[in-house]
Amino acid sequence: MSFSEKIKEHAEVAWFVVMLILVGVFVAWNIVGVTNGSSTSYRYGLPLKSGMPMNAQNAVNYFQAHSDGDQEVVNGVLVVNMSVGFKGFSPNVIVANTSEPVVIILHSPQVVTGFFMRFPDGVVNVNAVPGYTSYIYFVTPSSPGNFTWRDPEYAGYNFSYWTGTLEVK
Repeated sequence: MSFSEKIKEHAEVAWFVVMLILVGVFVAWNIVGVTNGSSTSYRYGLPLKSGMPMNAQNAVNYFQAHSDGDQEVVNGVLVVNMSVGFKGFSPNVIVANTSEPVVIILHSPQVVTGFFMRFPDGVVNVNAVPGYTSYIYFVTPSSPGNFTWRDPEYAGYNFSYWTGTLEVK
């Protein structure tokens, strides 16, 4: 058997190994980017702290270390500590300024639930799993108005009435 025949015989295996290595490199690269917050392709929309811009991450870290309340503005970022359970969202009203970055730290101690809010320029939709903290990041619209958020998941009795209001002033 000649050298060219041996190459043809093993070409499919060689290409499979090359492609497998490339896929592994790209997956590892994206995992590193998402976990350290440097990725811009996948981080927005994921309910991870590393999925937020650095100023929002720093505001959350400061809020969690120093605040006793439900919400506080830290370095221009409104940070809200929110929980959702069988009685709905708490707090269920957030007051924010126009074009203000907002981070909601969402806890769901009892059921798989979520947070869904429609803005003029898009939708915010994040799920919350019991035992894990979800982080919701968005910038409020540039014009004042009231926006209602809802629970998008079937989470229990009267879940469709679990709502809240974002008042943008």
